[in-house]
Amino acid sequence: MSIGQQAALLGAFDRFNYGDLLFPIVAKNEMARHAPETKVCVHALVDSDLSRYGALPTRSLKSLYPALHDGDVIIFAGGGTIGVDWNHMHANLLGEAGNLALYYLKRIAGDAFANRVSRGYFGARAPFPWVAGPQDFPVQVNVAYNAVGGSEFARLSPDIQKRTLARLDSARYVSVRDQETQRLFASLKNKVELAPDSAILMSEQFPVDRLQEQACPALGAMLADGPYVCFQSNVAYAGRHAERIVAALETIYEQHGLRALLLPIGRYVGLDDHRALENLRAKLRTPSLVVSREASLWEIMLVIARARLFLGTSLHGNVTSQSFAVPHLGLSDAPCKLDYYLGSWDLPEQASCARLDALAARVDAVLAVPDDARMKKRAELIARSHENFARLMTACGLEWR
Repeated sequence: MSIGQQAALLGAFDRFNYGDLLFPIVAKNEMARHAPETKVCVHALVDSDLSRYGALPTRSLKSLYPALHDGDVIIFAGGGTIGVDWNHMHANLLGEAGNLALYYLKRIAGDAFANRVSRGYFGARAPFPWVAGPQDFPVQVNVAYNAVGGSEFARLSPDIQKRTLARLDSARYVSVRDQETQRLFASLKNKVELAPDSAILMSEQFPVDRLQEQACPALGAMLADGPYVCFQSNVAYAGRHAERIVAALETIYEQHGLRALLLPIGRYVGLDDHRALENLRAKLRTPSLVVSREASLWEIMLVIARARLFLGTSLHGNVTSQSFAVPHLGLSDAPCKLDYYLGSWDLPEQASCARLDALAARVDAVLAVPDDARMKKRAELIARSHENFARLMTACGLEWR
């Protein structure tokens, strides 16, 4: 490895989505530990600074191209990135008015034109935001994909599937986070590795004692007020099932003595967890509180880590539970990326999302799992994630020790 070689972490790190903001932090820490001579930079679509929430600042995609040198490495650092288009990512960075403008642009001019406009706005070279090959950069780089998700790949048009697979096949290394994505990419010439989501390393990098030091006093008091179930939901799921969710949380309180802490994890236009949770809080008759929508990454992590039980639609809420060995259940109406992930990596009692009509029995089963079984699973997933990082870096020609 030549001194000064750099690895650019690339992803949706410029909006507040808990999981997306964790990826570059975890990857940078792992590389500082095992590849200290590699210069690591963090890029997203635009310059951003969410450091007040614990996130790493990002530089724009436009600024990445002139900063690259032959032999550098581009790492798509994780997340459900396969199949996302430019227009969708552009919308995530705008307020409601901007989203409305993009919506009408698509309606009037069509998806293809709207995507060209958004792609041009970011000065991008690749046809997709988070799928690119060496040919999409101005110099000779190595490209790698770190435990990415693509379980919705089959829904894409044949042309987009073909172009996506061609770029994945030009990468030095591809790892995916669930068996369904691995199956969908089975036609690739290069081997597709299966690895847990890299955020599983969070508890190793940020143990509970460290998280508690970074929490505000108000949150500390909230957590200290007795055992609780941590509940999270996106707007769509909570909107469909508000009354049943309220009934389920009240039953959990009556049967297990767990008050509800309602935790917003997705906080950008389109997710808006806080809106859903504030509506649920207004309906609950049992003890409950909504965690601040200004909570930092470390405070979100701490709320889950100290919970007696986590229930949520968020994949990374469930990954956090895995990492801290907290009993958990995903929530979904139909098979989705969360189901595929849990089915690939979790204990049998937690390996599928729960339906609300069967939630009480599922909660009983999850709470009955011995602590040592969850700790054993945690250790297994962390070891597999370390192995994945080592393979990725070695494949890209970077020293790993």
